Amino acid sequence: MARQYETEPVYREEDFVADGALRDVCVLDATIDDWRRMFEGLSAVPGRHVLTWTLSGTTESGALDASAVWSRLEKDPEESASLAIDVDGVWFTCYFFDLDEIGFTFDPSDVVDEATFAPVRAFVTWLGAATGREVIVTMEGTDHAAMPALIRWRP
Repeated sequence: MARQYETEPVYREEDFVADGALRDVCVLDATIDDWRRMFEGLSAVPGRHVLTWTLSGTTESGALDASAVWSRLEKDPEESASLAIDVDGVWFTCYFFDLDEIGFTFDPSDVVDEATFAPVRAFVTWLGAATGREVIVTMEGTDHAAMPALIRWRP
């Protein structure tokens, strides 16, 4: 059962048990404008970030353009990219699977108490504020809309 909307993400120990599965932070039904706002918001992300192109092995940081990233991925089906954001030691990684979902994964074993939950809170809050959209945290999976939300937050 999904929890009520929260004004601030809340730590619940049972949501972060190290069970071998990652957790996903998602914006569902995303558009290229949502991606654009997310990329534009990277200047205010509460940590450092880097975009890595798998095929060419190049990395980029600083200002990134959502349309350019998706265009490059569409032009070369062998190319892939990941955007990694480090917030106080917790890494959130996006692999650009689908244009209609902004999704980042993180390892719940990094979250063991209220203090180590702070980077998750900061990241979820940042992503919601940057996109102006609801953010959910779920167990790792592919159909996030059908999964129960561990955290459901909107700006």
